[in-house]
Amino acid sequence: MKRIIAIFLLLSIFFLAGCPDKNEKSDTNKTEVKSDKLDKKSAEEFLNNYMFHAMQRDINAMISYYSPKLRENYKELPKQENPRPVAYKIEKEGFNEDEFTVHIFSSYYNFPYFSEDVIKYKIITKDSKLMIDEIKKDKSTEYFAKGNILYKKEDEKSKAEAIISLEDLPNFTSAQNMLTPEQKFKVPKKRFGPCASSPEGDMIVISSIDKDSFLGMVKLEEETFKVSQGGGQGQQEGQAAQQTQQEGQQEEGKREVKIKSIDYFLGKVINLIAFSPDGKKFLVEIEDEKGKREIKAYNGEDGSSIDMPLNSQFKGDVFSLRDPFFISEKEFAFSVDVKANATDEEKRLKGDWIFDIENKKFRQIKQF
Repeated sequence: MKRIIAIFLLLSIFFLAGCPDKNEKSDTNKTEVKSDKLDKKSAEEFLNNYMFHAMQRDINAMISYYSPKLRENYKELPKQENPRPVAYKIEKEGFNEDEFTVHIFSSYYNFPYFSEDVIKYKIITKDSKLMIDEIKKDKSTEYFAKGNILYKKEDEKSKAEAIISLEDLPNFTSAQNMLTPEQKFKVPKKRFGPCASSPEGDMIVISSIDKDSFLGMVKLEEETFKVSQGGGQGQQEGQAAQQTQQEGQQEEGKREVKIKSIDYFLGKVINLIAFSPDGKKFLVEIEDEKGKREIKAYNGEDGSSIDMPLNSQFKGDVFSLRDPFFISEKEFAFSVDVKANATDEEKRLKGDWIFDIENKKFRQIKQF
């Protein structure tokens, strides 16, 4: 009898130990769901990494972030040199679960065109791995020149808004960081060069180029007025009306503007202008007649020059610095070209670099 009771107790202990508790199973399921739940901080870091590749237009790297569904819908296109992205900003407010809103700023090399595109990215977690599952464009704002006038056009508006004409530019200006600041130079008015809008859209950095280049800052006011539309027959017969018609007489909304001269480059052309995501600074790439390129930095509020030790890091005429783009509010990436007659030590500096403007630190990277 005692043996039977002992066997019964052993069997009871075995079965009780083998049965999982319901509450324990529920907790396990919660952990599995939690691992697939999108973490905002991780997702934002993931998106920043993706945007780093997007800034350099590395299509193969960008595709590696896509979900299988997005890859199926992806149509492969050749890499476009222009317009090129020069900065981006991820909206911090209004985060909607798995959707991020990103402002991408693009500039056209050596040409008066700039755009701000608002794009929404849907990020999912699958098998504990982050993926971009959907990309959709929300809206766009463009700045471009037609004839002698620079325009702004928004998606929701059917007509472009005239901002400034070449005739509005000052006749003479001076240059920053020159031994003779009293000397003035004639402002070129042959054509507009590259331009860039601040992230807030309340200010535009413009340029006009010929053999020399002018750099200016235009602050937009709220008051607007209409460009002449050449209403009467007599006006259309006049030479002034004909010129207005050729330069976009039907466009409305030219703003009253305030122009501030920023800098002048003798014997150099402006290739590119790019604002930082917070609008506190902007970069300008210039090129001389021999093809040597430099990168200058300016304060976004007043246009004053920002000192950068680029020339001390890359000394001499063998170096050429090009294609800058912002990867954060204080850092920008750029490429360094080296001439064939450079020393072995100088040739080691060729490649892609990142510069921290605030801390004045360089770091070289082999690949983005």
